Amino acid sequence: MSQFLSTLLLAASAASGVHGVRANGAPPAIAVGEHGDTIPRESVQMGQFDAARFDSVTAFALRSLLDSAVERRIPTGPLVSRALEGAARRASSARILLVVREHAAAMSDARDVLGGSSTVADLDAGADALKAGITRDALRSVRSTRPSTSVAMPLTVLTDLIRQRGLPPASALDAVMTIARAPSSDEALQGLQVTVAKNAIRGPGMALEALKRYVRITVPGLVSPSAPATGERKPIRPPDS
Repeated sequence: MSQFLSTLLLAASAASGVHGVRANGAPPAIAVGEHGDTIPRESVQMGQFDAARFDSVTAFALRSLLDSAVERRIPTGPLVSRALEGAARRASSARILLVVREHAAAMSDARDVLGGSSTVADLDAGADALKAGITRDALRSVRSTRPSTSVAMPLTVLTDLIRQRGLPPASALDAVMTIARAPSSDEALQGLQVTVAKNAIRGPGMALEALKRYVRITVPGLVSPSAPATGERKPIRPPDS
């Protein structure tokens, strides 16, 4: 049975090239968001899936989950990354499948809240936020600060402040939203994340004071027209708990 599954996986890989192609050879359809906007096909298609990193049964189950994600218009790159991360950590097959399944569900929920035009990074960060216990209303509030641009950075920072640093959700959300409203604010958000992390080792009280002080000092200078654009900067994703 195991050899049969392995052969089946190799045949599917050879036929498709990328695991965004369905078993029948048809490419994934363009996704339609909740407001009628479309999600580009390249945002939904799967990247290269290395079945050799898993035993044949796990690889078969993962491919089934990924194909299902494509059908539901869920970008699969973050799912593949989490599966590979689990394999690198020598996690059990059951654990890897659970993590991938839960993240797919959370990305679907994040898309419902953030809108169909959200980027893959937005949905990935939104899923992490929801899994950390951040409310859907908080995600909507963050989206309101950037209706038409990426919210990956503010969501990642918000998740880190609450889950990793133990800050009160209301205080963290207010600080992130205050900064995120300003143009070219990703660098300032990343600075907030680093500043709070440095002070958190002295306790949550010091972390909260550092957050408030950082916002007071930083916000007045955010609108400077000479501030460099920071759209290419990547947020620091907190480690999986």
